[in-house]
Amino acid sequence: MEYTFEKMPAAEQIQQLFAAVNWESAQYPQALVHGIANAQSLLTVWDDTQLAGLMTAISDGSMNVFFPYLLIDPKYQGAGIGREMVCRMLGKYAHIYRKILVCDGNKAGFYEKCGMECRTDQRPMLRIDPPVFPTVQ
Repeated sequence: MEYTFEKMPAAEQIQQLFAAVNWESAQYPQALVHGIANAQSLLTVWDDTQLAGLMTAISDGSMNVFFPYLLIDPKYQGAGIGREMVCRMLGKYAHIYRKILVCDGNKAGFYEKCGMECRTDQRPMLRIDPPVFPTVQ
């Protein structure tokens, strides 16, 4: 497996990965690709030319980093790829005070094993609207 911060997957590869893990974001391919391309950091994992996983980060550079995406193709799940990706991202942002992510409740145990903690004194607040992009002419 090749782990790299240097490789942007093709739009089709991104959409296929999101669809493979049944993320709703796959329904918005243009917005999804735009969001990933504009993340501050993109870590991808490759099995030759096959995109096996990706993780993104957005940061203010000193106090906060947010990890919006961590996806592993189901064919590669359970092989330690997710843990390695989290380890690499946490290492890259070790100097940042607060590391933030939002996950499904059934995934919290995985992130706890990676050194994250579920805080009871804070709550994630969300508002989800469909993405709207101007028509490209």
